[in-house]
Amino acid sequence: MNKVISRLIVGAAALTVAVNAHAQISQWSIGAAAAYSPSFYKDTPSNTTVIPMIGYEGEHIFLRGFSGGYRLYPIGAPQNIIFRFMYDPRTFQPEDSDNKAMQQLDERKSSVLGGVSYQMITHVGIVELTGGTDIGRTHNRLYAEAAWRLPIRGKGWAITPSFGYSYNSEKLNNHLYGVSVEESKRTNGVINQFDADWDGQFFIGLSTYFHVAPNIRITGGLRYVNLEGNLEDSPMIEHTTSSTGNVGIAYVF
Repeated sequence: MNKVISRLIVGAAALTVAVNAHAQISQWSIGAAAAYSPSFYKDTPSNTTVIPMIGYEGEHIFLRGFSGGYRLYPIGAPQNIIFRFMYDPRTFQPEDSDNKAMQQLDERKSSVLGGVSYQMITHVGIVELTGGTDIGRTHNRLYAEAAWRLPIRGKGWAITPSFGYSYNSEKLNNHLYGVSVEESKRTNGVINQFDADWDGQFFIGLSTYFHVAPNIRITGGLRYVNLEGNLEDSPMIEHTTSSTGNVGIAYVF
């Protein structure tokens, strides 16, 4: 798995505090984080990565590592429309695999996703519906996601369970998990041709932060992902489930 996969995991989870509806306006943070992320692909190693992180949370604009966006209404509004971008690190580098047949497949490149979210803050959590496409012009395909989060906050700490479902278009899934006739021929039929359908993945997450000092924040997170539907039949995939983890430390201005 390419190292940027770990980077996005850290960028999305290590700054979870930024989604706090009561976050201080114009809050900057800088720090470092480490993440562990296994690969779905056959005989492709996992990654453990340590990287620097920068975050910003304003009334409308936010930056969280490798993602960012603009809220139509101020942070904490009961309902909001959010225009966002996110670096999509899902890649496959054939040379990373120890499987000779997998080494004959095409590279799957990372991209940048852009989308629009509808967010609703309720007494039972935060509900968010997102739809978008590839704005990095790598595959130009569609995706959608429904997610629920429940921030549980105390003095200087918070823990946020979450779950949801991501749904990808047929062509996006083929970019990630499909095998063309030409690719199958290059493997001499060891890897069969495969066409993916419209399908997606369930995910369950748990993120947390706590302050060890007024300006020092420790963050962490776990995320479990389960590919479903006909994606489970992709000959590129070794595991249909994956569990990732991260931990970080940041100085908050």
